[in-house]
Amino acid sequence: MSYTLYVAILMLAGMAGGKLASKVGLPTVSGYILIGLLLGPSALNLITGEVYTNLGFINELALGMLAISVGTELHYTMFKKFGKNLITISVGNAVLTVILGTLFTWWMGTELQYALILGTLALTVSPAGVVEVVKDTRAKGEMTQNLLGLVAFDNLLAIIVLGMMVSFVQSLGDQGASGLMLVGTVLLDIFLGVLLGALTGLFVSFFIRKDTANDKLLVIMLAAILLNTGVSTMFGLSPVLTNIVSGIAITNLTYKKALMASVLSRIELPIFVIFLTLAGAHIDIAIVGRVGLAGLGYILARAIGKYVGTLVFSQFTTISKPVRPYLGWGLFPQAGIAIGLATIAERSLPNVSGTITGVVLAGAVFFEIFGPMIAGRALKAAGETQER
Repeated sequence: MSYTLYVAILMLAGMAGGKLASKVGLPTVSGYILIGLLLGPSALNLITGEVYTNLGFINELALGMLAISVGTELHYTMFKKFGKNLITISVGNAVLTVILGTLFTWWMGTELQYALILGTLALTVSPAGVVEVVKDTRAKGEMTQNLLGLVAFDNLLAIIVLGMMVSFVQSLGDQGASGLMLVGTVLLDIFLGVLLGALTGLFVSFFIRKDTANDKLLVIMLAAILLNTGVSTMFGLSPVLTNIVSGIAITNLTYKKALMASVLSRIELPIFVIFLTLAGAHIDIAIVGRVGLAGLGYILARAIGKYVGTLVFSQFTTISKPVRPYLGWGLFPQAGIAIGLATIAERSLPNVSGTITGVVLAGAVFFEIFGPMIAGRALKAAGETQER
């Protein structure tokens, strides 16, 4: 079967799944993922691992678009208003999530050095799972603003901490390696990613300020996203970090976040339908049995860390009391970024044999399917969704 036909099937089946999900009161993103689950190895096996790999370009484009959109949420005025709150909550839930993720997976039989990596990977949040739920429910308000900011902060923090943690684990296994040199390499990679993102953000901002026509601006923005992703992949940098920084640069240099959202909205629906349906097809429920209790420990640790960490540390912020109990639920979605970072971590570590990726994929079975549902319910409970 040709790949153009696979894309057509993903688009049509995904749209149908989204429509059915909305009919029964679920977020459309859950419908895309569930229909993908049906098409994947867990059921029909129509979308095989080979198909998923060969359609990876769509995943890269979608993740880049999501990352740049999340970055635009961190504009100066929002940061001035909520920055202290975001840092407090993000660092607080990060500390608790890493500790619990490490301890739970270690207690469940994972080697300590790999448990440290898993604890760090538990920090990541799926931009697709959160952003698409926000759009689907047309959510607006205090929780929504803080939630989108936390998605950016948590993922930025996860990328930085993971680099440090991988370097630490490498130093444990390589007596000849200098810990300072390994940390220096990580910091250099982060600096280069930030520099690339800032430069492409400056490039896009130039055309926005020149009042470039929207159709031409779309081409320029897509080129910038693909440039970030391609160069980052070529030099071993993080495409997510680079695109988030681009979004931050653009929104602070132009103050036209709404224009960016409007331009990208012209093509985002088909891209995200394919991306999320593919994400569902990539889930193999059988992985839960193969990783055993470590997968369960990871799920429990991440759920507790995200919810309790956010709830406890929100008490030290100015976020209103009615919102605090629901904010942590909004951070439950997790998928693409965690899997991508897990793959990168395994390439850097010897003798892993798929342990890290296997546990993260097991977590994705839960968080990718149920995370958007939980986030949607939390936004509704906070009174920020609008009925269609």
